[in-house]
Amino acid sequence: MENLTQMIMLSDASLAYYAIDFVILMGFMATLRLLATNIAGISLQDLLAQQDNFAAGIALAGAIIAVAVLMMGVVAGDAGATYVEEITLMVSYGIAAMVFMGLTRKIFDKIGLRQISIHNEIMAGNVAAGVVDAFNLIATAIIIRAAMSWVDGSTFLGLAVVVGIFLISQLILIIATLYRNSVFNRRHKDKGKTLQSEIKDGNIALAIRFSGYRLGVALAITATSGLVVYDPGLLEFSVLSWVIMAIIIFVSQTLLSIILRYILLPKVNIAEEVGEQGNVAIGSIEAAIYIGIGLAFVGLFT
Repeated sequence: MENLTQMIMLSDASLAYYAIDFVILMGFMATLRLLATNIAGISLQDLLAQQDNFAAGIALAGAIIAVAVLMMGVVAGDAGATYVEEITLMVSYGIAAMVFMGLTRKIFDKIGLRQISIHNEIMAGNVAAGVVDAFNLIATAIIIRAAMSWVDGSTFLGLAVVVGIFLISQLILIIATLYRNSVFNRRHKDKGKTLQSEIKDGNIALAIRFSGYRLGVALAITATSGLVVYDPGLLEFSVLSWVIMAIIIFVSQTLLSIILRYILLPKVNIAEEVGEQGNVAIGSIEAAIYIGIGLAFVGLFT
């Protein structure tokens, strides 16, 4: 029995810290109900149960997952020296996580897909809009969680670095969005279709493929944290190295996904199947390819 207890990495001194972290984590996740109600302007019960707004349900589900992922990064750091310090750091990182979620929605809506209003489309019940919104939140959360773990300990300096990486990650995700916009618009120029107009029209297959690509990029970028050393004494060089490696991985993930797509879907006119016919099966397979390559980077380098 004594040998068994020695194998369990849990001490009485750490139980209080775990309890603090868990209570704060649950508190931040619970605030999503209030935030969702304020954003929607009506109660969640009316929106989801009475109006049966599937798009809003998908978007809220994505937000719940995203906050949970972010809080994983928050609790992954070293414990504070005192209970007060632990609470202060946890609340500070938690507030930052919620702010990140709000900002990434604004950036995605106003810059990434500026020709449509994702919020308005979700409120109108557009499931495609709900999908891209949910995956956008999860993609950002995955990157920030990796950044929180990378800074090696919960400190306010680390929080500042995480803010910087958040801004950089948003730039990369916007570039990924513009790239997918360009590819789709070029393929369907003769039909007068654009990626944004198709999402507005509710093309779920396209929304899945588009979201899968951005999620795959986010997963691949997290591998940067396993390749670059975080050194507070050489902070500028650490962050610069992170940025350079993130860009290299982003490009590599995109190229490898294209190659694998041609191998797995030979002789399939993807532009026709997804863009014209709304084939959810093809869109899902292509999304899985992007995510699979992203996971491969995570497995190799973290």
